[in-house]
Amino acid sequence: MLHGFHPEILLPGDCLGYYQLDPIDWIIALKTWTRVAHVEIYAGGGLSVASRNGIGVNKYPLRQTGVCFVRRPIGRLDRDAAAAWFENTARWQKYDWLGLLCFTLAARRGSPNRMFCSEFATRWYRAAHLVPFDPAWDADRVPPSFFLVSPAFETVWQHPEFN
Repeated sequence: MLHGFHPEILLPGDCLGYYQLDPIDWIIALKTWTRVAHVEIYAGGGLSVASRNGIGVNKYPLRQTGVCFVRRPIGRLDRDAAAAWFENTARWQKYDWLGLLCFTLAARRGSPNRMFCSEFATRWYRAAHLVPFDPAWDADRVPPSFFLVSPAFETVWQHPEFN
């Protein structure tokens, strides 16, 4: 594996994990007992799809700072199905602040029609016909750090501090 993150290694559908980039990320990491605080999905062409803190779900320029891992889905993704779900259901949804409390057990379910980062990524991968986590689990219950250990992915790159 490479020591430094190089975006040239990315393929559409790769999951990117990030460590704490802002105060909200720090709180997420603290609540989940890990330094992984955010996830995004590489869309290709220097873009990612994500629900970014306080902004919501959209396509964004690839964020290269703070990357702590890149994990590639094992098997074939139906990226067309995921793209259709993104455009028809997820895009423009606001950030799910209430949902953040779900994986800390302070709430049972987040806000409808809003998503936080790992909730979005879980739903995107499920729309692509990948099962990253137990399908009985609502995506509200999935913290960003679960993507680092999901058997549905293989690690392509990981920051040495996260080994």
